[in-house]
Amino acid sequence: MTKMRPDVRAGGKAVVGDAPPSTMGRILFDPRWCRTCRVCEVMCSIAHEGVASRALSRINVTFDEFRDVDAVSGRVCLQCQDAPCMEACPVAAMYRDARTGAVVIDRERCVGCMKCRSVCPWSVPKLYRLLKVAIKCDLCADREGGPVCVRMCPLSGKALRYEPRTGACGASDRGAAA
Repeated sequence: MTKMRPDVRAGGKAVVGDAPPSTMGRILFDPRWCRTCRVCEVMCSIAHEGVASRALSRINVTFDEFRDVDAVSGRVCLQCQDAPCMEACPVAAMYRDARTGAVVIDRERCVGCMKCRSVCPWSVPKLYRLLKVAIKCDLCADREGGPVCVRMCPLSGKALRYEPRTGACGASDRGAAA
């Protein structure tokens, strides 16, 4: 996997000699199509951790049977271009993958402080309690086939889809994360 590593000499910020990734993408969730089967969550946690666990999934689907409107919601990292999570990391444990453009967490460096979560507009990063490190979607950067949640979703292309894009994360992204 090609990585853009933080340069500790530059105050821990991700510094790269090459140009930024030519493709950046994100996973979009459409609650109108989601049937809350949770295949995406199960496959994500199996692909990343080898175990089916909602707590270890990088995508989360919620169904609130007491809501008349917007009963289904999903949460996944939008891979913001400005990535406030990267800026907030005190140990430079976050970097942008050069191939996918995804913001990735280096488990060897992460101390589990969760400052990344506190600055995320959608509070996406979550704590992997056993290892005491933050986890979030990395667009399956180490898999050639792309995000496993999208590939395995029974309604792939409708409930979940991968969207290559350029530009900053902003107000138009708010519906995509919630």
